[in-house]
Amino acid sequence: MIGPVFRTGVLNLLHSRVDILLTFLVPIAFFTVFTLIFDRGVGTTRELPIVIADEDGSGAGRELGRRLGEQAGLRLHWPGGEPGAPVTREAAEHAIRGGFAKAAIVIPPGWPQPEAAGRAVRPPALPLEILLDTSDPIAGRIIQALLVQQAAAVALGGPEPEAEALPVHVVDLLAEDKSNPVVAVHAAGIAVMFLLFGAVGAAGTLIDEEQTGTLERLLATRATMTGLLLGKWLFLTCLGVVQVTAMFAFGQAAFDADLTGHLPGFGVMTVVTAMAASSFALLLATACRSRAQLNGVAIVVVLCMSALGGSMIPRYVMSEELQQIGLLTFNAWALDGYMKVFWLERPLADLAPQAAVLAASALVLFGAARALAGRWQTL
Repeated sequence: MIGPVFRTGVLNLLHSRVDILLTFLVPIAFFTVFTLIFDRGVGTTRELPIVIADEDGSGAGRELGRRLGEQAGLRLHWPGGEPGAPVTREAAEHAIRGGFAKAAIVIPPGWPQPEAAGRAVRPPALPLEILLDTSDPIAGRIIQALLVQQAAAVALGGPEPEAEALPVHVVDLLAEDKSNPVVAVHAAGIAVMFLLFGAVGAAGTLIDEEQTGTLERLLATRATMTGLLLGKWLFLTCLGVVQVTAMFAFGQAAFDADLTGHLPGFGVMTVVTAMAASSFALLLATACRSRAQLNGVAIVVVLCMSALGGSMIPRYVMSEELQQIGLLTFNAWALDGYMKVFWLERPLADLAPQAAVLAASALVLFGAARALAGRWQTL
């Protein structure tokens, strides 16, 4: 009895492409994606843009800029576009809020001249101010440590100055006036991933209708394939908007995420994201031959897209190369848009790149789905 049962299990596995896919391809695909991220992504040197605002007007800013320019992984950003031009605190703050810089160091008046290096110097009376964008906490900690270390070398002198002796005031510029903004960013990542799964599941009714003959009977009437797909697409889009809104509404009720304060931007990003996800789901549904095949393909594709696009793993831990690859997924574009809404608090006009890419993706993917659905039309 044991032998026949074993042979039956083997034969069932070999005759089920979905089971083979889930048993072998899914683990290999995830192993590949996560290895690329953590083996080549984390720890890879990235150029982190910083700004120096020298309110002292002495040589301290130039000396600090020279030292920081020699640090691997840091890049000086000049808000005015002209290297060496004076930078105010307001300009530095604007660069961070605009997403052009990850941090800024503000040198207050009264700092010691760089010629004092190597001699015992009394610490400055006014604290050094460091403005940070902590949306990338790893970069924030690295920048803060490097800025304090090099500023201590300029201000206190000596080959190994004690950074603890330097008065420093750190400002989390973008999060200081927000109520739990990280929750909204996390909600966006999870919402986009499950938006894809929900849309694919609902789009699978196309396959069910084709297998039961319902689709053929509908096409025998005045209904057209384009009209049927547009109706499905509209339903999936509305369902996706409601799904994502429910996720963020729960985040506001349970974790104090500020949804009501960002409704216009949230509305734009949610609509275009749901549009793209719906077209993508229809493409998968028209490409697959059965509901089981659709489920297997969707698991592999959606999870890999979510991993590379930032829904499962923050993109800031990835290398620049992987971050560029992630832009091939609309997860990345959607999350970048939500980041602008909830973290950077940018105006609606600044959402144009993300909204345009997602809207164009929705159009192209729907066109591809319509082309594949031609096989269901009666001649």
